[in-house]
Amino acid sequence: MKYRRILMNIVSEKIKSCYDTLPAAEKMVADFVLERKDDLFQYPIKELARLSGTTQAAWTRFAQAIGYSGLKDLKNAYYSEANVSLKQADKGPKIAFKDVNEYTSLQSIADNICATSVQAIQTTYRLFDTGSFSEVVNKIVTAKQIQVFGVGTASVAAYDLYCKLLRIHYNVIFNQDHHMNLMTVSQISPEDVAIFFVDNPKNKEVMQLYNIATQKGAITIAITKLGNNTLTTGCNHVLFTTSPEIDKKSGITSSRFAQLFMVDTLYTAICNRDYNNIREYLIDSYEVFNEPPKE
Repeated sequence: MKYRRILMNIVSEKIKSCYDTLPAAEKMVADFVLERKDDLFQYPIKELARLSGTTQAAWTRFAQAIGYSGLKDLKNAYYSEANVSLKQADKGPKIAFKDVNEYTSLQSIADNICATSVQAIQTTYRLFDTGSFSEVVNKIVTAKQIQVFGVGTASVAAYDLYCKLLRIHYNVIFNQDHHMNLMTVSQISPEDVAIFFVDNPKNKEVMQLYNIATQKGAITIAITKLGNNTLTTGCNHVLFTTSPEIDKKSGITSSRFAQLFMVDTLYTAICNRDYNNIREYLIDSYEVFNEPPKE
């Protein structure tokens, strides 16, 4: 039975998150790094290219694809994480990679769901980029209108953000019907923001909405997993989430927890930044929901 520690290496998580989107040569580098990461510190890039059957350019492109400036930056990231002691890494629940029909007890199901959910939040937190996040908050606070999109399981987080922004009286739109989304995005303007919650960046509906928003000149924000694709390279701003997947067939996705973590963090930051303007709306909504029933 294969296990993965809850406190897993964030570099490995980045590699696995965007592995399917890498070109063939970069996949060979990824395989080498995942299997022989200790060799990164023993050989220069020329020798690493030879050992992996690739080129120095492929190594540089690979490092950049997973968010580093080059091989040196990648090595530094690995080195800093290597300082976490094995004793610390062994604490907490572990993830068993099983299909839904392979569990032998309710306790093992609860343990595994807990482990994947916690890891989704932890690894997304470790990808947190303060600069990018601050820019996204500014764009949302100053937007004339905010259009929020999410397809499939990603619609759960999209709807949650929609409800939270409604509470503070922001001009926000969300629809689950694709035709309604097409109608609203056709009216988007350069003063507006389009936010895309995405599990699958290749989804045709999402790409259709993204293309229209881009053509209209709106500010585009993607909240999605790591990887090189049209959304991550084309959107004005990208907030990355990541999560472990036990079995794609099961439909049990810890990505929801990563996205909801991002929603709560966004909402809190927006309220903090715009508090003087939204304070009364927070108070009003609180009082309405906590008003005692009339006798």
